[in-house]
Amino acid sequence: MEGKARGIQRNPIFYTLTHLRGNQRALLWTEPLFGIPNNLFVPLASVYMAALGMSPFLIGLVTTLSLISQTCAAAIAGVVTDRLGRRRATVFFDFFAWILPSVLWATASGPLSFLLAAFFNGCWRVTETSWGLLLTEDYPPEGIIHLYAITNIAGLVAGFVSPLAYVLVQKLTLVTAMRWMYAGMAVSMVVKNVLIYRFSNETSIGLRRMQENRGVSMLSKLLQSRSVLKDMFRLPHVMLTMGLVACFMVIKSVNDSFLPLLLTEKLGVREENLSLLSMARTLLMLLFYFVLVPRLDVRRFLRPMAAAALLLAAADLSFMALGRPVIGVILINVMLEAAALSVITPLISSLRMQAMEKEQRARMFAFTTMLAMLITAPFGAVNGWLSQIDRMLPMAVNVAVCLLMIALSLRLHRQLQGRDIL
Repeated sequence: MEGKARGIQRNPIFYTLTHLRGNQRALLWTEPLFGIPNNLFVPLASVYMAALGMSPFLIGLVTTLSLISQTCAAAIAGVVTDRLGRRRATVFFDFFAWILPSVLWATASGPLSFLLAAFFNGCWRVTETSWGLLLTEDYPPEGIIHLYAITNIAGLVAGFVSPLAYVLVQKLTLVTAMRWMYAGMAVSMVVKNVLIYRFSNETSIGLRRMQENRGVSMLSKLLQSRSVLKDMFRLPHVMLTMGLVACFMVIKSVNDSFLPLLLTEKLGVREENLSLLSMARTLLMLLFYFVLVPRLDVRRFLRPMAAAALLLAAADLSFMALGRPVIGVILINVMLEAAALSVITPLISSLRMQAMEKEQRARMFAFTTMLAMLITAPFGAVNGWLSQIDRMLPMAVNVAVCLLMIALSLRLHRQLQGRDIL
């Protein structure tokens, strides 16, 4: 047994998880305090709004306002993170992004509560930047991919609690259950941020950037951000990394929103079986995170990225070729998708963090999010229109985007050759 334990400890993911210290321990060990309550209410959020009398138009308006808020938050995230520091920005904006909206959701009685909550919830794009920098700065670059793997594993494990929401709804009414879940989210996020503030420390780059920004107005720094944007457009490796982020956003959007429609309406898969397929994908991704990710090195990203994109394309082509539900083929496709996502997700997160200029990392990280969102925003409507014509067409878009991802990876690899960036 002791030998087996040592064998497990040799796995870089297990080793990193059990040897977390400082900021990494404070952030990753508290992540379930977000993931568990979030996974409880997200699947039922639109149903809750409808139960409170909101029309599909109003629900769509809430979604649109959320996207606008996220884009605006992404635009200022870098400046705010440099001004407040990674640690304070995370705790401060988590209040506006999650605690305040959770209270609004829990006490909602009509559209105004949801519209206000959507506006504030967009602030999570600020904490996406500050939390990521607090996690990765001052940490050895070669180990960052393992940190992101653990982050994704925490999210997957938290997903297993989602059936509890249906138990609560059965025991209580939908509206009452959702109010309790949102209240639980508010309390959980308060605890999470108290622990983060108590047990984390500002990074060395964060301290330096705070000192440089002291006494300078926020508006002035926002205006100066134009030069950072110009620098980004002059750095091919940064723009190529942003392109990979945008490609991944499109692929995830199609897989999350349009693949279920293809499976149920075109291939005849029963709706109740979608949750089983989702559970199978989650279990497979957990397995692949421990088996495949330890073999990855962000400095040699080209082959695994290209292979994963080809696996995704193969799965989508296979779905398109099916004319009826063939459970064996569908399960194989789910396995291919799980393997591909378990490779692409931590690779892109690591590339994105390490390809940015160190001193301007906060603003460049935020701007890549903003630009990727602006690029991918039209794809939702386009894929929706294509899906109305034929449920297969969004999958064809996915195949094209996978091939584009391979081309961008190849160009990024060539750009980085001989340069000490990763």
